[in-house]
Amino acid sequence: MKKIVLGTAALATLLAAIFAPEDEGSIVGAATANTRQVERAPAPVLLAAAAAPAVNPALAIHPRRNLDDDEDAATLFARQSWQTGTTQQIMPGQQAAQAAAPAAADPDAPPPLPFQFLGRFVDEGKAAYFLQAGERNVVARPGDLLEERYRFDGVVQGALQFTYLPLNQKQTLAVGDLN
Repeated sequence: MKKIVLGTAALATLLAAIFAPEDEGSIVGAATANTRQVERAPAPVLLAAAAAPAVNPALAIHPRRNLDDDEDAATLFARQSWQTGTTQQIMPGQQAAQAAAPAAADPDAPPPLPFQFLGRFVDEGKAAYFLQAGERNVVARPGDLLEERYRFDGVVQGALQFTYLPLNQKQTLAVGDLN
């Protein structure tokens, strides 16, 4: 295939050389400089006060400051945000934690769930759920005892349901779509 392409290219070059027009005037001569006189208007005479443009103080050039003497140097690498301090974005996981915080103040209420949902695995029709408790990863199946205080009951309406054993109260962990 390469030989055919190379042969075709060589043939095309040969035909172009044979049938190229023989125009003797095709050589371009050396460029010549054309000088002409341009008339210039005389420069206007400006007064000294009018010659100095108005300088915006924000754009003026200032001498370099020593960062050791600057109060802003202490906050040079401080966390900065475009949002005001009063506006806070609440993430879905934070909503559950904030909703559980007032319930934790009640002595008869169970503490907030220490688990975070990581994923689900189905093997031979039996589902196993991957949870994170603190810095440990836990595999939970319905009926399992977790952290010696929680029993994993299963999935109820798209949420994982646990029973807090010391108070025998049910708690749910919303996980979204489990498909």
